[in-house]
Parts: sequence; C-alpha cells; structure tokens
Amino acid sequence: MKEAVLFLKSEDETIALGRKLGVLLLKSTSNYLIGLIGPLGAGKTTFTKGIAEGLKARDYVESSTFVFLNIYNGDLPLYHYDLYRVNDPKDLDELGIFEMVSRTGVHVIEWGDKVEELLDFDMEINFEILESSERKITIKAFNLESVLNELSIP
Repeated sequence: MKEAVLFLKSEDETIALGRKLGVLLLKSTSNYLIGLIGPLGAGKTTFTKGIAEGLKARDYVESSTFVFLNIYNGDLPLYHYDLYRVNDPKDLDELGIFEMVSRTGVHVIEWGDKVEELLDFDMEINFEILESSERKITIKAFNLESVLNELSIP
C-alpha cells in the first residue's frame, strides 16, 4: 500500500484532481474500485464529477444521495454508488452491489467505509473538511500505486 496526503484549496482543485485520476485510469480498460470516505459536504461528489470528466462521461454527475447507483457512459463507464442510506450490510447484497462491481469500469463508492470490510478497494480516498472550501485528502492506493505516483496537486 502507498499513501499520499494532499491539501486542496477549492472546489475547482477537487474537480481537477478527480479529472486527473479519471484520465490516468483510462490508460487501461479494467475494473477499478474506489472508496470515498468523509462527512457530508466534504467533496466526495465533487471529486466524482472530476473523475467523470476525466473518463469523458457524457452526462452530468449529480449528487446521488437518493439513488443507490448512477451509471455514466464515457470512454470507460463510471458506476457512482452512494451508500449514505444503507444501514445494514445485508442490504448491499439485495441491491446487487457485489455483482455490479465485477463489471468493467470505474466504480466509485461514496460512504465506502460502510463496505471496506466487504470489498477490496484499489484506492481509498478520505476527505476531511479544514475550512469552508479547503480539504485534506488522504489517498491510500492498494492496487493503483503507479497511478498514485502520477497523481499530484492540480
């Protein structure tokens, strides 16, 4: 595992970092599982918007708090899960998450801490609110160390 800590000063920097990650993930057509962890308003969906841009998604990424899964088609599909309303791990099986994450594409799971013991993330990103627009981002790469080496502050 490799770890990096970044400090982002704005929403634009959060989107730019996500975009760069999306572009780096396009280098191979594989299946990536990324867990996003942090409180409400920390930037998880904003970061996902950037990933979608990097993957050249054709749809606008929306906050998925009321929807379990949104799929955005791009050069590599983006599966955007929001587990905010999931309280019991057995609900995940009923929702079909374990079948979905085997599909080729980038799987971004907001509230990934709810499933980190059930799924093997390639990357886990923790968002911490410092100021109104500043964030501390801790990235742990388990299978994407080379991607983390190329990722830097936008």
